[in-house]
Parts: sequence; C-alpha cells; structure tokens
Amino acid sequence: MPKDFFKIDNCRSISSLKPGAKIHVIGVAGVAMAQLAIQLAKQGFNVSGSDKDFWEPMGSLLKKSNVQTKHLYKREHVPLDADLVVIGNAVSYGNDEVCVVEEKNLPYTCFPKALFETVISGRHSIVVSGTHGKTTTTALTAFVLSQISQDPSYFIGGASQDLPESLHAGRGKFSVVEGDEYDSAFFAKVPKFTFYKPNTCIVNAIEFDHADIYPDVEAIKREFDGMVRKMTGADLAICAVDFPHVAQLVTNWKETSAAKILTFGESSSADVRLVGRKPLGFSQHVSCASKAWGNFELLVPMSGSYNAKNAIAVYIACRSLGFEHQQIAQAISKFQRVKRRQEVRFDGKGVTLIEDFAHHPTAVLETLQGIREAFPQRRLWAVFEPRSNTSRRKVFQDDYIKAFTIADLALLAKVEQKSIDSGHELLDVSTLADKISDSGTPTRCPGLAPEIQAILEKEVASGDVVVIMSNGAFGGLISAFEASLRARV
Repeated sequence: MPKDFFKIDNCRSISSLKPGAKIHVIGVAGVAMAQLAIQLAKQGFNVSGSDKDFWEPMGSLLKKSNVQTKHLYKREHVPLDADLVVIGNAVSYGNDEVCVVEEKNLPYTCFPKALFETVISGRHSIVVSGTHGKTTTTALTAFVLSQISQDPSYFIGGASQDLPESLHAGRGKFSVVEGDEYDSAFFAKVPKFTFYKPNTCIVNAIEFDHADIYPDVEAIKREFDGMVRKMTGADLAICAVDFPHVAQLVTNWKETSAAKILTFGESSSADVRLVGRKPLGFSQHVSCASKAWGNFELLVPMSGSYNAKNAIAVYIACRSLGFEHQQIAQAISKFQRVKRRQEVRFDGKGVTLIEDFAHHPTAVLETLQGIREAFPQRRLWAVFEPRSNTSRRKVFQDDYIKAFTIADLALLAKVEQKSIDSGHELLDVSTLADKISDSGTPTRCPGLAPEIQAILEKEVASGDVVVIMSNGAFGGLISAFEASLRARV
C-alpha cells in the first residue's frame, strides 16, 4: 500500500505554478494524458513525459508537440527539480519514477485534478457521465457549442472527426468533459468525475462495469449518487430514465438532491420523450415530446436508438443553457461522429468495414442494432475482442448471447489472460460461441487476430457488412483487414 505521502489532499495545484515551470507526466502516452501534456506545453510550461510505449495516434501528436518524451519508466527520467509531476491512473505504486517522486518529496497531482484546473475551473461545468455513450455525447455537446460560437473548453476521451483536438482550453464560459467513473490514480481511488464539480450533469446510463475495481452495480450507483447529491439548486442533472438503475436514483434524487432533475428516454415518465425514429441509412429523423419545449424533431447523423438518446441529452443540456431549438438542431445535423464509434473504415466493392469501441454487452447489442438498422438487407458480420477488464470476465457470459444474435455471423477472439485476472473466472469464449450458434447466429472463436483475419479474407463477400469491435487495437486486425480490402479493389 502507498505510504502516507500519496494522498488526494496532498495534490499540488497547477494554478500555484509560475509560467515556464517544469512539469513531468508519468504515463504520458494515454489519450487523456497526452492531450493534457500537450495543452500544458501550449500554456507555456516546460513539459516532459515518459511511458512504456508511444501508441498511435498519441505518439505522433506528442512528437509534433513541445513535450519532451522519454521511452520507458526510468528513475533518471524524472527531473529532480520538477515543480509538478502528473501521475497517470495506469501507473502503480512501486513504479520507478513514482519512487523518485516519493524519495525526493516532489509535488504531484493526478489527471482529473489537473484537467479541472486546466479546462473547467471558472467555467460552467458540463459533465457527461454514465456507463455508455460518454465519448459521443461529450463530443456532440462540444461540437454544438462550438457551432454556435461559444468556443467551449472540452475534454473528449476519443478523437472527434469534427473538432481539431480532444482537449481544448477555450475562451468561452462553458466547459464540457467526459466524466469517467473509473478511478483517478493509485492514491485517488475515486471516480474522475469527483473532481469536475458539474453545474450540468448528463447521467447517460448506469450498468455494471469495471469489474476490476467495483464489486457490483450498487457500488457504482453510490458514486453517481454522491456526485448528484453534491450539486446545488442552481445545477441540473439530465438522466437517462430508461435504465432501471438511473430511474431508481432519479426517484431518490428528486427528494434528496437540491439540483433540478430532467429525465429523457422512451419511458412515459420521461420529461423529454423519444416518441419516434425514422432510419435514413446511417442517419435518423428523431421525434420528441417535452413538457417544457413541446414537440420537436432532430436529424441525428448516427444510427440506433442509443444515439438518438445521446442527441436528446445534448439537446436538453444546450436548451437548458438558453440556446434556441434551431441553433441546436442545425448543429446536431452536421455532426460527423467520433472515431471508432460506427466509423466506416472502408466501403467499396459491396463490402463495408466498420470499427466500433463497443465492449460491454449492452454497447455491443446497441451497436449491432444500429448498424442492422442502417443495413437491413445485408449480411452482417460481428467480430469481437473481449479485451477490457470487465469483458474478459465471465460475469457477462449470458448477456453476450443476446447481443450477438443481431448479427448473421460472429467471430470471437480468445481471451488473453492478464495478471489482474488472478482469482477471477474468465469468459469461456468457446462455450459462448456454441450458445450464440444455438441461438441462430453461427459463431466461431478461431483464436487471435491473424486467424480471424484469414477467415474474413476468405469468406467476406460482396454485400457484406463487417463490424469489428474492441476497446483496443485488436492485434492490428482492423488496419490489416482494411488494407486487404483496399488491395482487392
């Protein structure tokens, strides 16, 4: 266990630093950490950073920036005169560089606290939280506010196709950040959203996830409950009431939280109801009814009911901030999605290749339903890598069966065991494949990426849609199969 030196209360503030101060980032190659390091360098700090590897696209972004990068974690990489060390949540106590911080009594902080001070403090804080939809909803909110000339500050846990960067310190009065429920650092075992002090909070879904740090869904609910209970009477919580755990919390929040509560979804109890959808390929016309704003329609350039609801949450947030229907609706209609969320990587010779980040069974189900909606007459392949700390475990074994029955064919990668899995029962992919097959979708688990690619190259034919789902690189499968399809053309 960490010694008393490492505590949340001991974190140093960036605002206490002078221009040109020296900041070192441990774990700099992560999507969030890299963007923060680059932003701090833009603000005039002398920034260095280390990581065990520099994956794309962060590797290229860091190389083009003024951040001094160092490969691997080594004691000598830590400047002994550092004014601040930012410790990433992927870094453990006992890391060589963390040991230097402790031995030399160097000032330190964690990502969410640094993010608050960089893009949230002094602004109206819009926090997008929930098990699903955070990245898309955050990106869409930031895009809408940008389109109506608000120059918001924002942090998006992915790459938006509409915005030039994933972390931006704007000049406007609004900030929009993705509020992750995962913990903040080895010395800060609290959700990242704990630091963000929302004035407007979107709670998009609550389901069991992150089995490596939460024992059950009740533990997750307690964290969301704590966030909303701290909000004031001037604040607003926008809640996806179709999810039972959210609906239960909403009932409590209406009695115990000072914040105003607005709900959305298909439920008859929702304040803003989704009453109709008309699919238009990868887009959809969405019809809504609300108590505050009457009936309205949106053109949402993403498929699936979950993306319709993501757009409704954004609409409520922006409308509640005082913006007009036409401004918001027009901006939503121009959105181009986030990379790795229904991202079309290739479309030619009758074959469409789509990449998606889905890994939780609900996300897999919703993703496949949305793509089936966009391509109702075509053969649909679902290719899945159980890679996240939760998806590798057996807890969701039965839930995946329903998710994959949307597809015509499915290929599942084998689970790669990690040290963190010790003592936990892992997903039995072979048994899962048999059960999905018994439910009507022929399913195989051929192994890892090379074996799956060989099957795809041999069997994918004109008219097919291939959806590859992973929250990682899937052993390079997506890029390799895309290259193979382009070579065919």
